Amino acid sequence: MTRILSLTLNPALDIAASVDKIVIGPKLRCEGGQFSAGGGGVNASRAIRILGGDSTCFVAVGGAIGALLVEQLRKIDIDPVLFETNGQTRQNIAVHEAHTNQQLRVVLPGPVWGEACNRDIVPRILEHITPDTWVIASGSLPDGLPVDFYQHLNAAVVNAGARLVLDTSNRVLEASVSGAGLPYEILRMDLLEAEELAGKPFANKCEQADFAQKLVNDGVAGMAILARGADGSIFATKERRFMVHPPATPVDSKVGAGDSFVGALTLALSQGQPLQQAGILATSAAASAVQTPAGELCVPEMVADLMDRCVVENL
Repeated sequence: MTRILSLTLNPALDIAASVDKIVIGPKLRCEGGQFSAGGGGVNASRAIRILGGDSTCFVAVGGAIGALLVEQLRKIDIDPVLFETNGQTRQNIAVHEAHTNQQLRVVLPGPVWGEACNRDIVPRILEHITPDTWVIASGSLPDGLPVDFYQHLNAAVVNAGARLVLDTSNRVLEASVSGAGLPYEILRMDLLEAEELAGKPFANKCEQADFAQKLVNDGVAGMAILARGADGSIFATKERRFMVHPPATPVDSKVGAGDSFVGALTLALSQGQPLQQAGILATSAAASAVQTPAGELCVPEMVADLMDRCVVENL
């Protein structure tokens, strides 16, 4: 059976709470305070499990906060592969404002990696890769790890006969796609990130598809995906470009929606499902996740219903 390995090198202990109204200054007496394990790869593994699949969850953790994150994973029957780091694992705080149905998201800094972590990380990852493994590299990188780390990791993964799905942002995304290197299996980004890479705004979705397909033709990735929020995602390969539109849905929290997308997409492709069907599953998983509170992800029954109502548009 094809394996999936998710990587989370800068995970977070996610804390979700709610308050009637967010006001700067006074103490905010919140309700909830739910803890959950977070970070791109962690959430992708959680989504894969929710959807009936299996993956190996590789997590870099440190300190008491890291231990608490691992405890949360084991509570949901995910026994992660641990890479011990110096310092404390970071924390993220999401406070839902009932008055406006908006959300305040606070991202705290994580550990700074030293020379030993940088030296050991790729060999440790490769211990868990066999030919044809799908590797999900999702989320930010810890301070101290080179910003172009994912390029070097991708070369090691491809040389091992495996495939890497990359979902990152900001300086790490820019460094990951610049310069010569082996193509990623899949590269995912959102609209703002794509415009920053292109150095200009796009006039319409056809221009967005052009840019995604150019990344493929330039050898950056075998497939490029451009996420457009509630409108869905554009998928581009050398042979085809299409968009999957989800039905309109209420939004409770956007936390974990993109990770649910990546987990569902990788699960479907690892099972040999056609790209369009995999795209519909991924889009539905993301649309389901936004309807759940922060700290929760997609819901299988909701995903199945949404899949029947997605619309595919060729571009």
